[in-house]
Amino acid sequence: MEPWLKRTLVALAVFIVLSPLGILFTWDYGDAWGEWGEVKLPNGKVWTPKSYFNAPLPDYNVEGWEDKLMASIGYWISAVIGVAATMLMSLGVVKTIELWRSEEGK
Repeated sequence: MEPWLKRTLVALAVFIVLSPLGILFTWDYGDAWGEWGEVKLPNGKVWTPKSYFNAPLPDYNVEGWEDKLMASIGYWISAVIGVAATMLMSLGVVKTIELWRSEEGK
């Protein structure tokens, strides 16, 4: 394995392990930063983010997993899904560019 790839995978693993810290640090105080549904604007209006699709784990949670440990597992599952999806999309883009360049060279 290439050294840069090994370092990258280790860094991703560290980030995945650390992903539930945001919710754990704010467990007794409400939502973590960026984890809210509605935002009250200074002009008094309420803005709600638009949902573009149904998430595999809405709110990083599996129904019935309300304690800290289970919420952390939901965050880890979400992190792994997100990293895997990002890596697959990146690989798809790279392969598409490679195919495009090989077709241009013919």
